[in-house]
This record gives sequence, structure tokens and C-alpha cells, in this order.
Amino acid sequence: MQMPYDIPHTFGTLERLAMKTELSPDKNRLLEKLVADGRFHSRQEALDRAVDLLREEAERVEDIREGLASIERGEVTPMEEAVRGLRTKYGIPEDA
Repeated sequence: MQMPYDIPHTFGTLERLAMKTELSPDKNRLLEKLVADGRFHSRQEALDRAVDLLREEAERVEDIREGLASIERGEVTPMEEAVRGLRTKYGIPEDA
């Protein structure tokens, strides 16, 4: 299955763009507004947060890929079995 993100490429690209990046006028206005509204202390802080969010998203995508691969390999527990195990572990009666 083709995923919309190439995780290693994404991280490498972010690192290479760290020194100089040109933003569209709309994005520049958004950064200025976020700083003016007090959401961030500086443009750099806002950009740092944006890159952090991109990294977190890339990590979530990788986690999803790993989960899908696990399912494809058949590494799953049937729902009924999982619920039964949790009920046993936490002492929850069947009729609760």
C-alpha cells in the first residue's frame, strides 16, 4: 500500500531546510498573526512548533504502517479474546 509520506525522506528534508526557508505570503501573515496574538513569542518559536508537529505526524504515520504490517502478518488477537483477557486481568465480571 502506498502511503502519502516517505518518513526517512521527510526527516532528511526537514533537517536540510533548517537554515533557510522561504514561505508564501499567506504563511508569513499567519506567522505574524500568531506572534502578534501572543500565541508564540517569535516566528522561530512558531516554526519550531510546526516542525515538531510534522515530526509527530510522521511518527504517527510510521506507527500506523507498523500496525498495518502486523495485521497483514496475522499478529492479531480476536476482539472477544482480548476483552476476556482484560476482564480477567482487572476482575471485571462477564455481565458488567
